[in-house]
Amino acid sequence: MNFIDVLITCPDRQTARRIARVCIDERLAACANIGEAIESIYRWKGQVEEAAEFPLLLKTRADLFEKLSTRAKAEHPYEVPCIIATELTMIDPAYAKWLEEETSEPSS
Repeated sequence: MNFIDVLITCPDRQTARRIARVCIDERLAACANIGEAIESIYRWKGQVEEAAEFPLLLKTRADLFEKLSTRAKAEHPYEVPCIIATELTMIDPAYAKWLEEETSEPSS
């Protein structure tokens, strides 16, 4: 099984928390980390913009990326949010087992 970390930048802590809760509640991610504000400088529609953003890091299975991305976009106010994934090539077996269990449908 392949696992990923998904980074989403959010305009405020409330948006990051909302996306994190939805993804955890819907088992699209096993864990969410919300960082402190970062300064972002980027080009948008021909202009250089500056903004404070909050990084949200979600830990999940690679096969859930599309569902997670779609769900995050539905909760995100940006027209084009940053949603990127990094494949985890080295992972502790016990942590991998936990990630798999927490992102799978519970057994009856």
